[in-house]
Amino acid sequence: MTFNLLPSQIKGILLALTVGFSLSVSAQTAPSNALDFDGVDDYVITTHQGASGTSARTIEAWVKTTANCIPGTGGGVQQTIVDWGVFATGTRFTFNLLWANAPRLEVGGNGLSGVTAVNDGYWHHVAVVYDPSSTSSQYKLYVDGQLDASGNLTVSTNTSSGTYVQIGKRVDGTNPFTGSIDEVRIWNTARTPTQIAANFNTELCSPPLTLVAYYKANQGTASGSNSANYTLYDAVTNQYGTLYNFGLSGSTSNWVAGAPLPGDKDTTISASACLSFTDPTGSTYTSSGNYSYVLPAYNTCDSTINLQLTIDTVDTQVNQSGTMSTLNILTALANNATYQWLDCGNNFASISGATTATYTAMANGSYAVAIIQNGCSDTSNCYTVAGIGLRDPISVQDVKILPNPSRGAFVVDLGTTAQRSTIELWDVMGRRIWAKQVENSQRISVQAKLNPGIYLVKVQADGKNTTRRLVIE
Repeated sequence: MTFNLLPSQIKGILLALTVGFSLSVSAQTAPSNALDFDGVDDYVITTHQGASGTSARTIEAWVKTTANCIPGTGGGVQQTIVDWGVFATGTRFTFNLLWANAPRLEVGGNGLSGVTAVNDGYWHHVAVVYDPSSTSSQYKLYVDGQLDASGNLTVSTNTSSGTYVQIGKRVDGTNPFTGSIDEVRIWNTARTPTQIAANFNTELCSPPLTLVAYYKANQGTASGSNSANYTLYDAVTNQYGTLYNFGLSGSTSNWVAGAPLPGDKDTTISASACLSFTDPTGSTYTSSGNYSYVLPAYNTCDSTINLQLTIDTVDTQVNQSGTMSTLNILTALANNATYQWLDCGNNFASISGATTATYTAMANGSYAVAIIQNGCSDTSNCYTVAGIGLRDPISVQDVKILPNPSRGAFVVDLGTTAQRSTIELWDVMGRRIWAKQVENSQRISVQAKLNPGIYLVKVQADGKNTTRRLVIE
């Protein structure tokens, strides 16, 4: 049984001690994660079948790279962002970085190139829109929300059906991406310039109906050990793509810090609390550890809170010692703490001057200690002190009480016949509650109606004294 320090229970202690409660919270919004591709063999196969035939579509992504994307100039290589279909004329849809280190769309046999370089090592948003209903420019490329290039192709788009979208490598297994990719979105409509500009720089909290695949890449620990995080979550279908050949450790070929976008966020909170901590959702934690909970619709987006929690506790153990009949020395085991001993039988009143780890009771009763440790406060169990005023045994070492514990009927066996003996029962408050005198007896039967608890049996036999402890169940 533990008594917490409440004003209604121990009014006086708040005047003598400052009861501490420590709670420090520091929150830092971590950037959304991304996937870093090593430019050698890293790629992702999703479970989404891209738009087929001549149907409208839009692809968006955030990219960060310093790669030379221009073939024939210093070893430059096309950098594939997203691709699906088959490697034949008109039957694939390849979004990549190529000429001028700028975005490009290829359908196999022809393509459209942008003009704005994005290989400066900073995050850039890139997008491609295909609108077969347009009477002017069916293809448009965007960089950071702005139109970068538009036009038509000499080869018609007729993307093969039944193929899965691939991220980071072309469908023929060549031209892998070197750098980081984040926030891949695939739409089944041709997004307008206004729509592209409106939400390119934020995560989407509730995906619109026309968004058919959405890879936020917010999994894993940025640049940490992620061997168990080898799938890529699709926020639209709740399915997962598979990562291939990623090292999943360190700052490359791994989950890394992503584009710093507002929207759905993971927030890390470090908290320390006394004894327990209750989060805003109502869940209570009583032990240190790492936990997570979701705050819905925070700034129009859900927030996942990663709670790094330290629960500070108080050591309320007490050692009870003394003589065989009087265990009146109580010692709190808490180190580097503040102490205040309490009288449990007097409404937990503070005992004047009893503010050290050890308290020696001078009267029978029940005692506890209020402890402040690690900035937290708690109260120990109550410990019974009895037998003060009774002499320690002179002899009669073989006196026994049978049975012990008992239910109120027991026998005191003196071990030998005594000419005159007295049996007395004392409670823990030092009050004599029963007595019996007998002559020429070795075994004395006792029938007493006693409440469950601990009692002292005082035996006087032919001028010799002893005391035994009795437990009533």
